[in-house]
This record gives sequence, C-alpha cells and structure tokens, in this order.
Amino acid sequence: MKKITTLFKNGIAAMMFMAVIPVSAQIVAPQPSSPIGAPADLDVGTITNNTGTVTTVDDAVLFYNPATNGPSLTLTASLDDGSGNTFTSYEWYNITTDGTDETENIITGESVQSLVRTALPPGYHKFRVYGLVDDGSVICQSDDFEDIIVFVLSPLTVATTFADNGTTGLAYCSTDVPENPIALSVDGVTADYSDNANGYANPAGSDFEVSYEWFAVKDGETGSPINLATTTDSYDVILTDPGTYTFYVEVEYAVKDKDARDYVTYTSTVQNGGSDLEIVVSPTPGAPAITIGAVTD
Repeated sequence: MKKITTLFKNGIAAMMFMAVIPVSAQIVAPQPSSPIGAPADLDVGTITNNTGTVTTVDDAVLFYNPATNGPSLTLTASLDDGSGNTFTSYEWYNITTDGTDETENIITGESVQSLVRTALPPGYHKFRVYGLVDDGSVICQSDDFEDIIVFVLSPLTVATTFADNGTTGLAYCSTDVPENPIALSVDGVTADYSDNANGYANPAGSDFEVSYEWFAVKDGETGSPINLATTTDSYDVILTDPGTYTFYVEVEYAVKDKDARDYVTYTSTVQNGGSDLEIVVSPTPGAPAITIGAVTD
C-alpha cells in the first residue's frame, strides 16, 4: 500500500493544504533521443514518483492546430490506488523547470478526477497528480504521485534552395537535359517553441525524422501539380515536357500519423531571389523540310 500522509481537517490545516507552495526537485524526464521517429524517442508518457523510466504513451504526442491555438486533452486519474484506497479528490500540478530543478505549480480549482487542458503551445508539458482520501475525520494525501509528459509538435518551417551547377542556367532544351541537373534541396527544417514557458529543452526541428514529397507546377497550373515521386530531401530536375515549372516540397513528421489533418503538412516553394524559382524547358524543334523552288537546267 502506498504511504499516506495524515492531515487533520481543521481550519488551519485546510489553509496550509490549499497554499500554493512550489516544491522543487531534480529533473528526471523528459530526455529525448535523436533521431526522433517514434513517441518513445520523445520520452513521453507516465512516470511514478519521477523515478525510473517513462512508460511510453503514444497518444502523448499531439499535433498543433493553428485554428485552435493548440491541441486540447483530458487527463484522467484512477479512482483508487490499486491497494484498496478510493480517492475522493485530487491535486493537479503543472511542472516547470529552470533547467536544473523542477517546480510543482498547483493548478487551482482542479480537484476532480479529470483535468482538461486547452490551447497547449508546442513543446513539452508535464503534469502531476496526487490522490486524496477523506474519511470524514481526516484527509489523507498520497506521498506517491504520477506524472504524465506530453509533447506538442511544432509547425515546421521548411527552407529550400537550388543549385544550377554552373551549366545551362535555369533553361534547357527538352531533349538536352543537363548532364549535371539543376538540383533542388531542403536547406533546413526548424521548429518554434517560443510560446512555451515550461522551461524544458525541446528538440530542434532537425532532430525529427520527416518525410519529403516533391512537386512541380507546370505553366501555373496549381490545381494539378506533378508528383515528382521523390521522397528524399533533394530532387534533380530531369523534366522533358516543354513548359515553365515552379517547385515545392511537402514535409511531414514521421513520429505521428497525420490521418486526415491537412494542417500538419508543411510546404515550402523553392525561391530564387525572393520570387518562385522558374525552370524553363524549351521544345526541341524538329527537322526543317526541304522543297525545290525555282530550277534552271
């Protein structure tokens, strides 16, 4: 059975019980590991008494929806401690850190089994719960507690670049694809956690495994992009159909299946000096026809 701390139900004790007195302790988790391609790599899930390892919970990885200023979630504590003690109320805390120690910050007004949080900013969030038992004469608060660590994925900013390899510039004939093709590439993937004040060190955008999908838009036909069937962070332009092309890449996190969420596909159009990069594939003319004109024998 968990160890129980006794607290007498009188006015003074109740005031002490409800006081907001942050308690500091050494950081144990989260400790992400790179490259991040699965929830376990983010070290998200549950941990008891902030000791040992985190039990991974896949649903603890959340997408950020700009339309709602972040995701919402409901955390539900158990009805009992598994040893015959049924909880009558709870204490919930948000855990923050200064980089060395963690601090318990009581969430006032939250004493029921479920805690609802909304508009969570990108980055780590750590919540703690204690259970209380009121038998009518004393309130007993658990010495033990459970934490849950969740992570909100930041919208990604994708930077792209190109190189023409000093050959034919940004135009070539349809039957004369450059031996060293014009190369498009992702220059960097960054994540923004500036709205998160919890203090935990969040992983860089480059720490995540992501997927890539390249597209070309011919002659401004944005409604019918051409899938270039390239899933790496670069693409060598080998198009032969005459036209003027622009290019963009779509990037998605690998750590969480996006399902039908369009807002978690992050797009970057390849730029050239502040405008969309354009590559012109000019038609190769056919042979001229010969006819006989005036003849003098």
